[in-house]
Amino acid sequence: MKRLNLQNNNCTSLRYGMLIPLALMIASVVSCCISFSNAKQNIVNDLNDAMLALANENSEVWTRQDTIAALRKMHETTHKPLIYQASDVNFKNPILKDEAYFTLALVDKKNAVSKIYGNKIASDSILLVPERAADGLAIQVQGFADCSMASVFAASDHTLPSVLFALSILSMTSMIVWGRKDSEMSEPDLASVSSSLHPLDDIKLTPMQRQFAQMLLEAPEMRVNKTTLCLALWGNKSNAEESLYTLVRRIKTALAEANIEIICNRGESYELRINS
Repeated sequence: MKRLNLQNNNCTSLRYGMLIPLALMIASVVSCCISFSNAKQNIVNDLNDAMLALANENSEVWTRQDTIAALRKMHETTHKPLIYQASDVNFKNPILKDEAYFTLALVDKKNAVSKIYGNKIASDSILLVPERAADGLAIQVQGFADCSMASVFAASDHTLPSVLFALSILSMTSMIVWGRKDSEMSEPDLASVSSSLHPLDDIKLTPMQRQFAQMLLEAPEMRVNKTTLCLALWGNKSNAEESLYTLVRRIKTALAEANIEIICNRGESYELRINS
């Protein structure tokens, strides 16, 4: 019974042990998401820095009256802002060289500005107010990057997620190997436990011999008095004790091969003794 409890404890330990690779896998996914978010924020910061540098460099040109007039005419025609390609802008992240651009839009600085939708990463926006802005108009400058999820993921830091993922695979493999070895080592123990619980299974006995041995095996202290045995096996038969004596003599030989003895206690009862 102790061996069975040990087997159950090992199974429970293995079951709880599998929580370790699961926790590492979850940590890997969480760290990957955090790394992706940080990479996206770095792109936004890069766009903000480049936008401020462009605004400082071109603010006088972009706020001139002829520029405002051109933007007004373009907006009336296309209803879209002016797009400034960023191929000549220096970015910290080289992938933005071909993916980023800036928009110049003529807006009313007192009203909200319509957003540009799509799979884009957008920077903050700034307003450049001309010196002569009697009509309340301003130039809104904002940066965008058409970066796919794959490109952002490629730009993120993979060190910690990769380490956690490798540890989760390694721990899972270790748990599986340990579980198989523990199962192989426990099979002989289970066989011996089964043998001790059912010692009569592999012994060739007649039905009456087996019934007799089973009565002794299931009795307290594996001992049964003669009267009980006679009544159970032959009922009210007159020569039941002689039949019991003959039965015991024949079954002793078969049980001896399995290291099992039948002991007669002062002629009053029979006892089964299993020798290890």
